[in-house]
Amino acid sequence: MNSLLFYFIPLIIFGVINNWIEQFSWPYYLVLLLAFLMFQLARLRYPKDAVPGIAKISQGLFYALTVAIILRDKYLDAALVNVLIAFTLVAVLVEISQNRKKPSQ
Repeated sequence: MNSLLFYFIPLIIFGVINNWIEQFSWPYYLVLLLAFLMFQLARLRYPKDAVPGIAKISQGLFYALTVAIILRDKYLDAALVNVLIAFTLVAVLVEISQNRKKPSQ
């Protein structure tokens, strides 16, 4: 359960900052950086050489989301960033559902 918070808290932070903040300043970029690092900590639950493909996809989507939210002020619309947040959330949910521990037989 604790590792799941490393997925959802950064996505919530990105969503809140994207929808409520119109112009970014350095404190918001710092919060985004800390949220990005928190999402990276979720990857530590896997062994280094055994990261599943869906985890790599969700990490890649989060990288793209981070770049998109940083460039949102000048080049992108907030709605597009919301779509990327939704795609990342779906990938995380798929990752969580596929990697649940199966009961031992």
